[in-house]
Amino acid sequence: MSDKKKTEFPTLPVWLSVTVGFAVAFALGEYYGFPWWLRLVAVGAVSLVIEAANQIVRRLADSRKNADRA
Repeated sequence: MSDKKKTEFPTLPVWLSVTVGFAVAFALGEYYGFPWWLRLVAVGAVSLVIEAANQIVRRLADSRKNADRA
């Protein structure tokens, strides 16, 4: 039996990070009174942070997977 199946770590879709960004921007606007331009910055910042975390998790999983092979 061969365990050569490629089990790749799943990635988060971009639409999910943008949707979470809009949800955070809505909450900032409703509860803290942020202006529209600051909400727009929040969408970009939240999306960037989620994508960065996604990349970090994928790279750590890949490096751990490669370390197990060696």
